[in-house]
Amino acid sequence: MLKTLGILIGGVFVGAVGAEVVRKKCPDALDKLCARTREIGSEVKEAFKNGYKKANQPRPATI
Repeated sequence: MLKTLGILIGGVFVGAVGAEVVRKKCPDALDKLCARTREIGSEVKEAFKNGYKKANQPRPATI
């Protein structure tokens, strides 16, 4: 378990360093990526809300 925790912490550290390197080399690309990710997240949230409302509507009784 300690080995797995070490690998996890190392991976997070390497990912953070990699993100900073990319941010320094091309900041516009990372900003565009973040904006697009936020936009997709908002669309997914809205689609979920609409689907949830649709699923919870009472159905008419059929005889």
